[in-house]
Parts: sequence; C-alpha cells; structure tokens
Amino acid sequence: MSRVRLVPIVLIAIVALAVLFGGWQAYQHFNLLGPLKKNLQQVEGVQTVDILTGSPDVVQVQLGPFSKLKNGDLQQTYDDITSQVSSKLGTGVTLQLSDDRSGTLAQALENFNPVLLEGVTKGNYTEMISQVTHMAKSQGINCRVTMDTQYIYIQLAKGGHYLYKVMPYSTHQGGAAS
Repeated sequence: MSRVRLVPIVLIAIVALAVLFGGWQAYQHFNLLGPLKKNLQQVEGVQTVDILTGSPDVVQVQLGPFSKLKNGDLQQTYDDITSQVSSKLGTGVTLQLSDDRSGTLAQALENFNPVLLEGVTKGNYTEMISQVTHMAKSQGINCRVTMDTQYIYIQLAKGGHYLYKVMPYSTHQGGAAS
C-alpha cells in the first residue's frame, strides 16, 4: 500500500500557485499596464500617469495647462484618454484627473456648481455655459465649458494655475410616469 506524502504535495501546490501568480503579474505589467501607460503619456496634455490595479482599477492622470491639451480642449484630451483606457482595461475603471489648482479656482468652481446643476436640471445648457463663462470672466478667470452626451467639461485658469473638472450628467429624470 502506497502512502501519500502530504509535504511534497503541499510544496508542489505552493510552487505552482507562485508560478501562476508571477506569470499573471508579468502579463499584466508587460502586456497591459506598461503599454497603456506608454500610450497615455503620448496623449497631448498628459504629464504623468499612474495605474493602480485593484477592484476597481484606478488610472491617475496629471494634466498640463490648457496650451498642452489637444487643441486646448479638455473634452478632446479626455476622450483620447478614455478610449485608451477602455481599449486596454475595459469598463469599470476609475479615471482620476489631477491639475494644478489654486484656492481661488477651487472656490470659483464651488460657486459655479449651483449654476451648473440648475442648467442640467432645467436643460438650459447654453444659458448655463453663458452664465458660468460670464461669472468666471468677472473674476478674471479664463474659462471654457463644453459638453457631450455624458459629461460637462470645465476648464478654469488664472495665473499659472489651472483646474479641470469632468462632471457626469444625465438627461433622464427618475420618477413615476402616468
């Protein structure tokens, strides 16, 4: 009668799991994350990229000033970034944009929030953009607000500082229908 030796079986299982885990990590680094990071750093306006794997994956992107963005437009730069990220990592990835904001710009954005939210709620998009642009101009802030079907893109700059905000919005209101 043969005896099953437990220690060699456990050691073989541990070595096999270590090899599989190491192979997965190498695959992720060399075939997914490395090329994604390289591609993102080639997008106009991107200064640095940091990718944190987990649940969910987080892609942190440091953007440069307006003049460095694709055509000076946050929306075009953001579209390029999201298309690169979704092609490599799929959906469910958290994208975090970093900028060089000052207290003045952060306060201005906070002051613009009621106008932005009211514009989205009422559907007065052109009026909302006009009001935010006028408010920014009165404070000596360079402002650009654009939209697509999912997001409002806000760019603010004053002095050497700049702030970027991508706000999701939905035109579909919840509630009961009769």
